[in-house]
Amino acid sequence: MAGRVSQMAKPSRPTTSFSTKRINATTFVIREDDSFAEHPLIYAKVHPKAPVIVLSDTGSDEPSEEHKHDDYIHLRTHLEHCPIPDNNDQPLNPSGKLKYIIICTHCHYDHTLGVPQFLRGGTTEIVASAAGRDFIESDLEDHGEFGNIGRPTPFYQVTKWAQAFERLQYPFEHDWDVRGRSLPCADAMPNIFPGLAMSTQGSPPVSALPTRLRQAAMQQSPPSSNPSQKKLGTQLQRHQPLDALHAATLLDNFDFDAFLNNTTPSYPRPLPAQIVKKTDLGITIIQTPGHTPDELAWYDHDEMHLYVGDSFYREGDEDEMPIIFPRYGNLIEWVFAMQKLAVFVRSENAQAAAIADNGGGEGEDQSESIGEEEEDDWVHVPASSPRRVKISCAHQTYSVDGAEILAELESFSFRVFKGDVPVMETKKWHDGEMYDLWREKGEERTPMSIFCARRLMEDARRFFGHAESSE
Repeated sequence: MAGRVSQMAKPSRPTTSFSTKRINATTFVIREDDSFAEHPLIYAKVHPKAPVIVLSDTGSDEPSEEHKHDDYIHLRTHLEHCPIPDNNDQPLNPSGKLKYIIICTHCHYDHTLGVPQFLRGGTTEIVASAAGRDFIESDLEDHGEFGNIGRPTPFYQVTKWAQAFERLQYPFEHDWDVRGRSLPCADAMPNIFPGLAMSTQGSPPVSALPTRLRQAAMQQSPPSSNPSQKKLGTQLQRHQPLDALHAATLLDNFDFDAFLNNTTPSYPRPLPAQIVKKTDLGITIIQTPGHTPDELAWYDHDEMHLYVGDSFYREGDEDEMPIIFPRYGNLIEWVFAMQKLAVFVRSENAQAAAIADNGGGEGEDQSESIGEEEEDDWVHVPASSPRRVKISCAHQTYSVDGAEILAELESFSFRVFKGDVPVMETKKWHDGEMYDLWREKGEERTPMSIFCARRLMEDARRFFGHAESSE
């Protein structure tokens, strides 16, 4: 019997369209094998000081043909239920005990199609660049390129518009929180929408979070002028309770801003009973327009790790994806944004070096090793090297030396502007504009390439004095 038991097959591991690997003490890189062959890199930081998981983007939320029948094909279920070898075979967020903060590096479909699955419960925070607010809110369907892939535009609302170099403090303070302190509208909400408070048990109070309530109520019936989306919403509505449908319809047609701004207080509101203690997340948002106007990077101070979205990356061994600048991009803005990142990285590296020189533990490389014994029986311990900023991108490239890849990027892009890098391909893209692909030849070439609307490159060359290129 014992022999038979030993020969029994071990339970197979769950299948998933996501591969997950630890890149530092608190953060994991998650690669999605999606149907659009974008293979986005998502980052999940299990925060050590706050009960949250910080996500850098959410992926495409559509598995490739090979993975469409896997056990886990949606990011949230992968995070909450899939055992991860690099996490002691435990899910990153078992049973969804931790709340989510989603930092959207920009609004393109392969970064935001996964957002709606996190709206359930009404506690998810969504962070985006304040500099790109108009770009996001004016025409998300076009600017997010959802029409190009034939997918409905996801419905979500940004809850935190981050300013330049803003350091995130949790819980976030929202516009409606500030206005609600001196306005009676919060108390009037349950009267305007009878029974609404009962439908959001387990979520923040309706009186405090009208936008959060709107997200939770509307996630299954998103408003849209797109006929295909309206049809989808109608189909989903058949499965919703009548009260929820009624509330969703009212919320969709209710102008929260007008109500908040035009309501005159009829009585003084009491001061809050207690001040909410905020936690410094140790995350700084850096606005980096170029790939898109709303592009951002974010920096994890404790891990000395910078996440740069689609601003740049090296070509991968499998995908060879170029750095892309679509028609709404701006190469001039991008150059200055990359210089900003380079200065930031140099500053962080210099501070870490100074700490290491002074014997401070925070600046030391924890991977130091003990050398062999010397002839005098003393053990030689090599001097610790200072920590350096690592950079991770939203495609192909992660956990590389920040200063090195930024220097490589600057050198390569300068050669492209000068006309020293040949155009390897020219084609009319889906937006109707002519695009060129700049890529070096030979084994010693830089492992980067740029695919850009020709108009944007011409504008940048004129601005930087390289209008007469040698191409």
